[in-house]
Amino acid sequence: TLPAAGGCPVFVATTNVEIIPIPTATISYSGSPVGASTAGSQTVTLVGTSGGTYSSTAGLSIDATTGSITPTTSSPGTYTVTYTIAAAGGCGAVTATASVQINPAPSATSSYVGSPFCSSAVGSQAVTRTGTTGGTYSSTVGLTINPTTGAITPSTSTPGTYTVTYTVAAAGGCPVYTTTTTVVITALPTATISYSGSPVGASTA
Repeated sequence: TLPAAGGCPVFVATTNVEIIPIPTATISYSGSPVGASTAGSQTVTLVGTSGGTYSSTAGLSIDATTGSITPTTSSPGTYTVTYTIAAAGGCGAVTATASVQINPAPSATSSYVGSPFCSSAVGSQAVTRTGTTGGTYSSTVGLTINPTTGAITPSTSTPGTYTVTYTVAAAGGCPVYTTTTTVVITALPTATISYSGSPVGASTA
């Protein structure tokens, strides 16, 4: 504004000033922790300014545009995902972070060394297991099996062929996992003999 002077009226000049709000954002992954065997992609929840990009360290399969992660192609571990809004309109870059945990999928094998077992075998027969611990063992009626250790008792089992299932409960974002093995219990051979003609004379031809 210039005051009136020299016969000229007051002079006023105007201009526009735009104040841009500072970008804000929070991100989260509601499904974390996620099992490495979980199919499909896991989406991110974004609250705030859109249009940013997502990134993380090597090992996590992540879409830089959508923030979705793919557990089946990621390495197990804990990752920090960073959402970055580029500097614009006079505002500096803004970042938001979230933690994502990928748990390894259960994996196991089991077997009974020595199968088939005779029903006369004394004591219990241990299972040989490799891989994820903490599961339970089960089979069909007729096989005496310890659900915690997997040991079987042939002497109290009914002869037959059984499928033993080892089950690891769902945990840490991983679904229920099962693996099976076969064990055979054979019947103890039995026999009776007799001589229908006894007693027999020594001179019998």
